Amino acid sequence: TATLADLDIAVVGGGVAGAGDVLFAPLRRSLREYATLSYLRRLTVAPAVMGNDAGLVGAAAAAIALR
Repeated sequence: TATLADLDIAVVGGGVAGAGDVLFAPLRRSLREYATLSYLRRLTVAPAVMGNDAGLVGAAAAAIALR
């Protein structure tokens, strides 16, 4: 998907993001080693700032916008 969208960052949210370096370190290393397109090697992979609350915050924002 990143090859089609030309992404600069991939944000991982929810419970998976809580894995921290157990997930992100090998993921980043694999991107650098195995990505066939040069810009994918520089793709930033980061945990979502809001963690598990992102869906709740988004739903609240949508509800407020509908008022």
